[in-house]
Amino acid sequence: MLRTLVIALLLANAAFLAWTQGWLDAVVGAPAHTEREPQRLGQQVRPEAVRLLPAQVAVAASAPPATRCLEAGPFDATEVATAEAALAASPAASAVATRWSRLSTETPGVWMIAVGRSAPHEAQLKKITELNRLGIAFEAVKAASSADENLSLGQFDSLAAAQEALTRFTARGIHTGHIVEVTPPATSHRLRFDAATPPEAATLESLSLNTPGKAFTACAQP
Repeated sequence: MLRTLVIALLLANAAFLAWTQGWLDAVVGAPAHTEREPQRLGQQVRPEAVRLLPAQVAVAASAPPATRCLEAGPFDATEVATAEAALAASPAASAVATRWSRLSTETPGVWMIAVGRSAPHEAQLKKITELNRLGIAFEAVKAASSADENLSLGQFDSLAAAQEALTRFTARGIHTGHIVEVTPPATSHRLRFDAATPPEAATLESLSLNTPGKAFTACAQP
């Protein structure tokens, strides 16, 4: 019995040795080692093209290129149309022509309620006396085209607000008030590239938009 067990162990060890050496691969259909060194060498593709890089060089090569935010403007409605046309027509900027955005900013106008229209000094004094009697605050405002002064009852950031205020002043006895537009409402535009690569940034900064003094520069607020 013991002799039979020893012979069985010897046969098992011999079979295991033969399998680990790959002698039985064709018989059992399962290779003992699928990634032995000869197999790995045989699976390499263009091993001569592989080269080792220092750690710093490898990190720099894998890092994405630094980008910059550039914008041009501000433009009014006519200027922004001209700038967009120049951008679309430039062969040099064709690679980035679809990546710009237009940023628009609304600036409200300013309206003033004035009493008198460049009235003579005596008439102004009379109007000032009347306003003081009615308890209505005012300030003297010089007209932009002359040294004459008008009396302003207030400034407003919308025409509707000025009209409502004028109605209230009329109800209080001010019948000579009228609305003057101090600053008209306006819309300004900027063209922006949020992430231009160094070559793209160089192209944009050298691009003529046919709007003197309003070329692409670094964004004021990235």
